[in-house]
Amino acid sequence: MQYCIECGGMLETKEIDSRTRLICRQCGRIHYQNPLPVVVGVLSRDDGEILLIRRAIDPGKGEWALPGGFMEEDESPQEAVLREIEEEIGIKGELAGLIGVYRSKSELYGSVIIIGYKMMVQSGSYCPGKEVSEIKSFLKSDLPPLAFSSHKEIISDSFRTFRNPVPTVDTIVEMDKGIVLINRKNPPFGWALPGGFVNYGESLEEAARRETKEETNLDIKGLRQFRAYSSPQRDPRCHTITTVFTARPQGKMKARDDAKKIKVFRREELPQDLAFDHRQILEDYFTSKE
Repeated sequence: MQYCIECGGMLETKEIDSRTRLICRQCGRIHYQNPLPVVVGVLSRDDGEILLIRRAIDPGKGEWALPGGFMEEDESPQEAVLREIEEEIGIKGELAGLIGVYRSKSELYGSVIIIGYKMMVQSGSYCPGKEVSEIKSFLKSDLPPLAFSSHKEIISDSFRTFRNPVPTVDTIVEMDKGIVLINRKNPPFGWALPGGFVNYGESLEEAARRETKEETNLDIKGLRQFRAYSSPQRDPRCHTITTVFTARPQGKMKARDDAKKIKVFRREELPQDLAFDHRQILEDYFTSKE
């Protein structure tokens, strides 16, 4: 930098706070040179395969890397990594935890701070974005050379973190003397209670309200915890622990987001193809009301 972004005056270097900094001769503005924040996601499967993208742009054009990119001014790191995953591989992801925060140097952008997250995905059908030329899964033992050394460190650290069950929520919404169920667009298929994964930085109650709104278009009130279910076999994708809530609806019911269809079922009308352990959850709920 040679000129002040505030007034256009010439910049000079001075010792400030024991560091050499750029300061404007004319208006005195100090031009701090801070690292740029970057987010990346590690999408791994139980068999140890890691999803990588081949970059179609510099830096690292033609090389393999984790999906990710720069944070925008108006978003959190969590929002940024979810957006980047959708832009680069064409699917919605879910946060499964923070891996760590790393510092690196880029020839193109200078100093960068990389925030690495563990991710889960709802689908195996990927669609490369405009900055991606190829998407492929690799075994940890057979990773190709990576564009950025920090990505190798992040992948390594992702396997050192504890494998804990993933928190989820489900909501029993009573409506018209029945229970609101959605027919899922993504695997595992079948009818299910509205619900999903708890985002990093989100309370269980916030997650229940968000997921219900996203899938049913309903706002909910009178939210109360019912029970928790923790069988390692309850979700074929991974070990999850769900906190089940009960609630009353507000608004007009409509299938949205991950819901293909939506319908109110009475106890005697429950569909055969209930996903996860939702039949057990509903039986426990109806029994508790007898």
